[in-house]
Amino acid sequence: MQQLPAPAFIFNLSTGYFAPRCLHLIAQLGVADVLGNTPMTSEELARATGAHADSLHRMMRLLAAHGVFERRGGGWVHTEYSEHLKASHSHSLKSLVLMFGDDINWRSAGALGVSSRTGQTACEAVTPGGLWPYLRAHPEDARVFDAAMTGKSHMAIAAVLQAMEFHRYEHIADIAGGRGHILAAVLDATPRSQGTLFDLPDVVQNSQPHPRMKTQAGDFFVGPLPRADAYILSNIIHDWADPQAISILRQIRQVAPPHAEVLVMEMMLPEGPELHPAMVMDLVMLSLAGGRERTQVQYDALFAEGGFKLDRIIPTHSPYSILVGKVA
Repeated sequence: MQQLPAPAFIFNLSTGYFAPRCLHLIAQLGVADVLGNTPMTSEELARATGAHADSLHRMMRLLAAHGVFERRGGGWVHTEYSEHLKASHSHSLKSLVLMFGDDINWRSAGALGVSSRTGQTACEAVTPGGLWPYLRAHPEDARVFDAAMTGKSHMAIAAVLQAMEFHRYEHIADIAGGRGHILAAVLDATPRSQGTLFDLPDVVQNSQPHPRMKTQAGDFFVGPLPRADAYILSNIIHDWADPQAISILRQIRQVAPPHAEVLVMEMMLPEGPELHPAMVMDLVMLSLAGGRERTQVQYDALFAEGGFKLDRIIPTHSPYSILVGKVA
Protein backbone atom coordinates (compact mmCIF):
# COMPACT_ATOMS: atom_id res chain seq x y z
CA MET A 1 0.00 0.00 0.00
CA GLN A 2 1.39 3.38 -0.99
CA GLN A 3 2.22 5.52 2.02
CA LEU A 4 0.27 8.76 2.25
CA PRO A 5 2.21 12.03 2.33
CA ALA A 6 2.47 13.32 5.89
CA PRO A 7 -0.04 16.20 5.49
CA ALA A 8 -2.68 13.85 3.99
CA PHE A 9 -2.06 11.28 6.73
CA ILE A 10 -2.48 13.86 9.50
CA PHE A 11 -5.61 15.26 7.83
CA ASN A 12 -7.18 11.80 7.61
CA LEU A 13 -6.29 10.98 11.19
CA SER A 14 -7.57 14.27 12.59
CA THR A 15 -10.93 13.92 10.82
CA GLY A 16 -11.27 10.19 11.36
CA TYR A 17 -14.13 10.53 13.84
CA PHE A 18 -16.59 11.40 11.07
CA ALA A 19 -16.79 7.84 9.74
CA PRO A 20 -17.67 6.26 13.11
CA ARG A 21 -20.11 9.10 13.80
CA CYS A 22 -21.88 8.34 10.54
CA LEU A 23 -21.94 4.66 11.53
CA HIS A 24 -23.59 5.56 14.85
CA LEU A 25 -26.25 7.67 13.15
CA ILE A 26 -26.97 5.12 10.42
CA ALA A 27 -27.51 2.52 13.15
CA GLN A 28 -29.78 4.87 15.08
CA LEU A 29 -31.86 5.45 11.94
CA GLY A 30 -32.11 1.71 11.30
CA VAL A 31 -30.94 1.96 7.69
CA ALA A 32 -29.52 -1.56 7.64
CA ASP A 33 -32.79 -2.96 8.95
CA VAL A 34 -34.93 -1.50 6.14
CA LEU A 35 -32.46 -2.26 3.35
CA GLY A 36 -33.44 -5.59 1.85
CA ASN A 37 -32.09 -7.76 -0.94
CA THR A 38 -32.73 -5.24 -3.72
CA PRO A 39 -31.00 -1.87 -4.09
CA MET A 40 -32.69 1.15 -2.52
CA THR A 41 -31.98 4.76 -3.35
CA SER A 42 -31.04 7.33 -0.76
CA GLU A 43 -34.48 8.87 -1.17
CA GLU A 44 -36.19 5.53 -0.53
CA LEU A 45 -34.05 4.86 2.52
CA ALA A 46 -34.74 8.38 3.81
CA ARG A 47 -38.49 7.93 3.49
CA ALA A 48 -38.33 4.57 5.26
CA THR A 49 -36.23 5.87 8.17
CA GLY A 50 -37.38 9.47 8.54
CA ALA A 51 -34.00 10.83 7.45
CA HIS A 52 -33.01 13.74 5.22
CA ALA A 53 -32.20 12.22 1.84
CA ASP A 54 -29.18 14.32 0.83
CA SER A 55 -27.57 14.14 4.29
CA LEU A 56 -28.16 10.39 4.41
CA HIS A 57 -26.64 9.97 0.95
CA ARG A 58 -23.46 11.81 1.97
CA MET A 59 -23.06 9.68 5.11
CA MET A 60 -23.67 6.47 3.19
CA ARG A 61 -21.06 7.50 0.63
CA LEU A 62 -18.38 7.85 3.33
CA LEU A 63 -19.32 4.52 4.93
CA ALA A 64 -19.27 2.82 1.52
CA ALA A 65 -15.69 4.02 1.07
CA HIS A 66 -14.92 1.97 4.19
CA GLY A 67 -16.77 -1.09 2.87
CA VAL A 68 -19.96 -0.55 4.87
CA PHE A 69 -22.74 -0.65 2.23
CA GLU A 70 -22.06 -0.53 -1.50
CA ARG A 71 -23.28 1.78 -4.24
CA ARG A 72 -24.83 -0.28 -7.05
CA GLY A 73 -26.49 1.45 -9.97
CA GLY A 74 -28.66 4.15 -8.49
CA GLY A 75 -29.11 2.53 -5.10
CA TRP A 76 -27.44 1.03 -2.06
CA VAL A 77 -26.93 -2.65 -1.20
CA HIS A 78 -25.54 -4.51 1.77
CA THR A 79 -21.98 -5.71 2.19
CA GLU A 80 -20.74 -8.32 4.65
CA TYR A 81 -19.93 -5.49 7.07
CA SER A 82 -23.25 -3.66 6.87
CA GLU A 83 -25.17 -6.91 7.38
CA HIS A 84 -23.91 -6.89 10.97
CA LEU A 85 -25.76 -3.62 11.56
CA LYS A 86 -29.09 -5.43 11.19
CA ALA A 87 -30.85 -6.22 14.46
CA SER A 88 -31.94 -9.55 12.99
CA HIS A 89 -28.40 -10.73 12.21
CA SER A 90 -27.36 -13.76 14.28
CA HIS A 91 -24.16 -11.91 15.27
CA SER A 92 -25.60 -8.41 15.21
CA LEU A 93 -23.36 -5.56 16.32
CA LYS A 94 -26.08 -2.93 16.04
CA SER A 95 -26.40 -2.51 19.80
CA LEU A 96 -22.62 -2.19 20.13
CA VAL A 97 -22.61 0.61 17.56
CA LEU A 98 -25.60 2.25 19.24
CA MET A 99 -23.78 2.12 22.59
CA PHE A 100 -20.62 3.74 21.27
CA GLY A 101 -22.75 6.46 19.68
CA ASP A 102 -25.01 7.16 22.65
CA ASP A 103 -24.90 10.34 24.67
CA ILE A 104 -22.75 9.15 27.55
CA ASN A 105 -20.11 7.52 25.33
CA TRP A 106 -19.91 10.45 22.92
CA ARG A 107 -19.69 13.06 25.68
CA SER A 108 -17.11 11.01 27.56
CA ALA A 109 -14.93 10.75 24.46
CA GLY A 110 -15.26 14.51 24.05
CA ALA A 111 -14.11 15.01 27.65
CA LEU A 112 -10.97 12.91 27.21
CA GLY A 113 -8.99 16.12 27.62
CA VAL A 114 -9.87 15.98 31.32
CA SER A 115 -8.18 12.59 31.52
CA SER A 116 -5.11 13.88 29.70
CA ARG A 117 -4.66 16.61 32.31
CA THR A 118 -5.76 14.90 35.52
CA GLY A 119 -5.95 11.13 34.99
CA GLN A 120 -9.63 11.27 35.95
CA THR A 121 -12.04 9.06 34.06
CA ALA A 122 -13.63 11.39 31.51
CA CYS A 123 -17.12 10.02 32.16
CA GLU A 124 -16.94 11.22 35.76
CA ALA A 125 -16.49 14.76 34.45
CA VAL A 126 -19.74 14.65 32.49
CA THR A 127 -22.04 12.70 34.86
CA PRO A 128 -21.91 12.39 38.68
CA GLY A 129 -20.36 9.11 39.78
CA GLY A 130 -19.45 7.97 36.28
CA LEU A 131 -20.80 5.18 34.11
CA TRP A 132 -22.34 2.69 36.53
CA PRO A 133 -24.60 5.16 38.41
CA TYR A 134 -25.55 6.66 35.04
CA LEU A 135 -26.71 3.29 33.72
CA ARG A 136 -28.71 2.59 36.86
CA ALA A 137 -30.50 5.91 36.37
CA HIS A 138 -31.07 5.43 32.61
CA PRO A 139 -32.68 2.00 32.05
CA GLU A 140 -32.95 2.33 28.26
CA ASP A 141 -29.23 3.08 27.93
CA ALA A 142 -28.57 0.18 30.32
CA ARG A 143 -30.62 -2.11 28.06
CA VAL A 144 -28.55 -1.06 25.04
CA PHE A 145 -25.36 -1.52 27.08
CA ASP A 146 -26.35 -5.09 28.02
CA ALA A 147 -27.22 -5.91 24.40
CA ALA A 148 -23.93 -4.37 23.28
CA MET A 149 -21.95 -6.56 25.67
CA THR A 150 -23.74 -9.60 24.29
CA GLY A 151 -22.95 -8.51 20.75
CA LYS A 152 -19.30 -7.88 21.59
CA SER A 153 -19.01 -11.32 23.15
CA HIS A 154 -20.30 -12.93 19.97
CA MET A 155 -17.13 -11.64 18.29
CA ALA A 156 -15.08 -13.91 20.52
CA ILE A 157 -17.21 -16.90 21.56
CA ALA A 158 -16.50 -19.06 18.50
CA ALA A 159 -12.80 -18.24 18.61
CA VAL A 160 -12.60 -18.99 22.35
CA LEU A 161 -14.35 -22.34 21.96
CA GLN A 162 -11.98 -23.25 19.14
CA ALA A 163 -8.88 -22.28 21.13
CA MET A 164 -9.77 -23.51 24.62
CA GLU A 165 -10.54 -27.01 25.90
CA PHE A 166 -13.30 -26.79 28.54
CA HIS A 167 -14.14 -30.51 28.89
CA ARG A 168 -11.81 -31.05 31.83
CA TYR A 169 -13.81 -28.69 34.04
CA GLU A 170 -16.74 -30.33 35.82
CA HIS A 171 -18.07 -27.04 37.18
CA ILE A 172 -17.57 -23.71 35.43
CA ALA A 173 -18.52 -20.39 37.01
CA ASP A 174 -18.97 -17.27 34.89
CA ILE A 175 -18.31 -14.28 37.14
CA ALA A 176 -20.27 -11.16 36.12
CA GLY A 177 -21.44 -13.20 33.16
CA GLY A 178 -24.40 -11.00 32.29
CA ARG A 179 -27.33 -12.87 30.79
CA GLY A 180 -25.28 -16.07 30.51
CA HIS A 181 -24.64 -16.16 26.75
CA ILE A 182 -20.96 -17.08 27.09
CA LEU A 183 -21.52 -19.72 29.76
CA ALA A 184 -24.41 -21.23 27.79
CA ALA A 185 -22.19 -21.51 24.70
CA VAL A 186 -19.44 -23.16 26.76
CA LEU A 187 -21.90 -25.62 28.30
CA ASP A 188 -23.33 -26.46 24.87
CA ALA A 189 -19.79 -27.40 23.83
CA THR A 190 -19.11 -29.41 27.02
CA PRO A 191 -22.13 -31.72 27.60
CA ARG A 192 -20.85 -33.13 30.92
CA SER A 193 -20.07 -29.82 32.61
CA GLN A 194 -22.26 -27.85 35.01
CA GLY A 195 -22.27 -24.09 35.25
CA THR A 196 -23.03 -21.26 37.65
CA LEU A 197 -23.80 -17.76 36.42
CA PHE A 198 -22.84 -15.14 39.01
CA ASP A 199 -23.95 -11.54 38.66
CA LEU A 200 -26.03 -8.84 40.32
CA PRO A 201 -29.57 -9.85 41.31
CA ASP A 202 -31.38 -7.86 38.60
CA VAL A 203 -29.04 -9.29 35.96
CA VAL A 204 -29.30 -13.00 36.77
CA GLN A 205 -33.05 -12.59 37.21
CA ASN A 206 -33.25 -11.98 33.45
CA SER A 207 -30.62 -14.51 32.35
CA GLN A 208 -31.19 -16.93 29.52
CA PRO A 209 -32.09 -20.41 30.81
CA HIS A 210 -29.91 -23.46 30.29
CA PRO A 211 -30.60 -26.95 31.71
CA ARG A 212 -27.13 -27.25 33.24
CA MET A 213 -26.73 -23.65 34.39
CA LYS A 214 -27.81 -22.34 37.77
CA THR A 215 -27.66 -18.73 38.87
CA GLN A 216 -26.24 -17.08 41.96
CA ALA A 217 -26.87 -13.44 42.74
CA GLY A 218 -24.24 -11.35 44.44
CA ASP A 219 -21.53 -8.70 44.24
CA PHE A 220 -18.05 -9.80 43.21
CA PHE A 221 -16.50 -7.21 45.52
CA VAL A 222 -18.33 -8.67 48.51
CA GLY A 223 -18.82 -12.38 47.80
CA PRO A 224 -19.15 -15.14 48.52
CA LEU A 225 -18.57 -16.43 45.00
CA PRO A 226 -19.39 -20.00 43.92
CA ARG A 227 -16.90 -22.83 44.32
CA ALA A 228 -15.90 -24.14 40.88
CA ASP A 229 -13.15 -25.79 38.85
CA ALA A 230 -12.86 -22.86 36.44
CA TYR A 231 -13.81 -19.20 36.70
CA ILE A 232 -14.56 -17.24 33.54
CA LEU A 233 -13.94 -13.48 33.65
CA SER A 234 -14.84 -12.20 30.19
CA ASN A 235 -14.37 -8.49 29.56
CA ILE A 236 -14.57 -7.82 33.29
CA ILE A 237 -11.05 -7.15 34.57
CA HIS A 238 -10.49 -4.37 32.01
CA ASP A 239 -13.44 -2.43 33.47
CA TRP A 240 -11.50 -1.72 36.64
CA ALA A 241 -8.31 -0.10 37.87
CA ASP A 242 -5.76 -2.35 39.55
CA PRO A 243 -7.07 -2.18 43.16
CA GLN A 244 -10.58 -3.22 42.13
CA ALA A 245 -9.33 -5.87 39.67
CA ILE A 246 -7.15 -7.37 42.40
CA SER A 247 -10.12 -7.37 44.77
CA ILE A 248 -12.18 -9.41 42.28
CA LEU A 249 -9.39 -11.95 41.90
CA ARG A 250 -8.98 -12.21 45.67
CA GLN A 251 -12.69 -12.90 46.11
CA ILE A 252 -12.33 -15.79 43.66
CA ARG A 253 -9.18 -16.99 45.44
CA GLN A 254 -11.06 -17.20 48.75
CA VAL A 255 -13.43 -19.88 47.42
CA ALA A 256 -11.36 -21.51 44.64
CA PRO A 257 -10.21 -25.09 45.32
CA PRO A 258 -6.45 -25.73 44.89
CA HIS A 259 -6.87 -27.20 41.39
CA ALA A 260 -9.06 -24.37 40.06
CA GLU A 261 -8.13 -22.10 37.17
CA VAL A 262 -9.22 -18.56 36.41
CA LEU A 263 -9.82 -17.82 32.72
CA VAL A 264 -9.50 -14.12 31.95
CA MET A 265 -10.71 -13.30 28.44
CA GLU A 266 -9.49 -9.88 27.36
CA MET A 267 -7.77 -8.01 24.59
CA MET A 268 -4.13 -7.88 25.62
CA LEU A 269 -1.93 -4.91 24.79
CA PRO A 270 1.13 -5.80 22.69
CA GLU A 271 4.51 -4.99 24.18
CA GLY A 272 5.57 -3.39 20.88
CA PRO A 273 4.22 -0.42 18.90
CA GLU A 274 2.07 -2.41 16.45
CA LEU A 275 -1.53 -1.25 16.13
CA HIS A 276 -4.00 -3.46 18.02
CA PRO A 277 -7.72 -3.06 18.90
CA ALA A 278 -6.70 -3.17 22.57
CA MET A 279 -5.14 0.28 22.16
CA VAL A 280 -8.48 1.81 21.22
CA MET A 281 -10.30 -0.16 23.91
CA ASP A 282 -7.77 1.08 26.45
CA LEU A 283 -8.82 4.65 25.69
CA VAL A 284 -12.49 3.66 25.83
CA MET A 285 -11.78 2.43 29.35
CA LEU A 286 -9.95 5.65 30.22
CA SER A 287 -12.81 7.81 28.97
CA LEU A 288 -15.75 5.71 30.14
CA ALA A 289 -15.30 3.12 32.88
CA GLY A 290 -12.04 3.92 34.65
CA GLY A 291 -10.39 0.63 33.77
CA ARG A 292 -7.58 -0.24 31.35
CA GLU A 293 -6.21 -2.85 28.99
CA ARG A 294 -2.96 -4.48 30.08
CA THR A 295 0.23 -6.09 28.79
CA GLN A 296 1.40 -9.56 29.80
CA VAL A 297 3.79 -8.02 32.33
CA GLN A 298 0.94 -6.08 33.91
CA TYR A 299 -1.25 -9.20 34.04
CA ASP A 300 1.60 -11.15 35.68
CA ALA A 301 1.64 -8.60 38.51
CA LEU A 302 -2.16 -8.39 38.72
CA PHE A 303 -2.58 -12.16 39.02
CA ALA A 304 0.14 -12.39 41.67
CA GLU A 305 -1.52 -9.71 43.80
CA GLY A 306 -4.84 -11.52 43.41
CA GLY A 307 -3.52 -14.87 44.63
CA PHE A 308 -2.94 -16.54 41.26
CA LYS A 309 0.00 -17.28 38.98
CA LEU A 310 -0.35 -16.52 35.28
CA ASP A 311 0.27 -19.98 33.87
CA ARG A 312 -0.27 -19.57 30.13
CA ILE A 313 -1.77 -17.30 27.49
CA ILE A 314 -3.93 -18.85 24.78
CA PRO A 315 -4.31 -16.73 21.64
CA THR A 316 -7.54 -16.93 19.63
CA HIS A 317 -8.54 -16.08 16.07
CA SER A 318 -9.91 -12.79 17.36
CA PRO A 319 -8.50 -9.76 19.21
CA TYR A 320 -9.03 -11.65 22.48
CA SER A 321 -6.65 -13.85 24.43
CA ILE A 322 -7.39 -16.28 27.26
CA LEU A 323 -5.10 -15.73 30.24
CA VAL A 324 -5.12 -18.82 32.43
CA GLY A 325 -4.24 -18.40 36.09
CA LYS A 326 -3.56 -21.17 38.60
CA VAL A 327 -4.00 -20.89 42.35
CA ALA A 328 -0.72 -19.65 43.82
